[in-house]
Amino acid sequence: LEYWTLMVLLVFAGVLKNAEVKVDAAAICLNVEGWLFMVPLGYIAAVSVRVSNELGAGNAAAARFSVWVTVSIALVTQTVFATLVLITRYDFPKLFTDDKIVMKEVSALAVYLCISILLCAILPVLSGMAIGAGWQAVVAYVNSVTYYLIGLPIGVFMGFKLDWGLEGLWVGTQIGMGLQTIVLLIMFWRADWDKEVQLSKVRVSEDVGLGEEQKLIKL
Repeated sequence: LEYWTLMVLLVFAGVLKNAEVKVDAAAICLNVEGWLFMVPLGYIAAVSVRVSNELGAGNAAAARFSVWVTVSIALVTQTVFATLVLITRYDFPKLFTDDKIVMKEVSALAVYLCISILLCAILPVLSGMAIGAGWQAVVAYVNSVTYYLIGLPIGVFMGFKLDWGLEGLWVGTQIGMGLQTIVLLIMFWRADWDKEVQLSKVRVSEDVGLGEEQKLIKL
């Protein structure tokens, strides 16, 4: 769902003035963001497995602590990436194009790219936590609302009505990311982790019971 939002951003970029330059610049920035997202993608897998294992083992405090540790590590790595992008904002576009107009546009977007990189330090970890805790359905609803009902409309309004162009479209997407991060942080902060341990045990027992039932059916 999040990736589709970025593709929608590219589509709208094609409707802006000087569309070819805008689409080229947006595509370069999104490629860089995609490459750097590979690290948080690993955090998603790691924290989801760790949280689910700790909940299954009855370690509520360890599950919560593992989220804090992963967020801290992600903030360090993504801050390093964002700093490198900001320092090289006039140089890294040369890796993708020799068009000076496109390079200038990418350099202007570098600040927004850095904000997205930093947001990717927290949001993926919280998403992984939600997967490990069994909150997938809730996160799907939050994702849909924050991106498609709030972020994209605001981005379109800022991009076209306020004439902020590609920057406005991207800010709208970042507002969606920011809102989703806030909601997941509230869910994490207010969660009763001892209760989550009990719910985890219920889910495991249901899965075991279903597995035994399927074995009996096969027999």
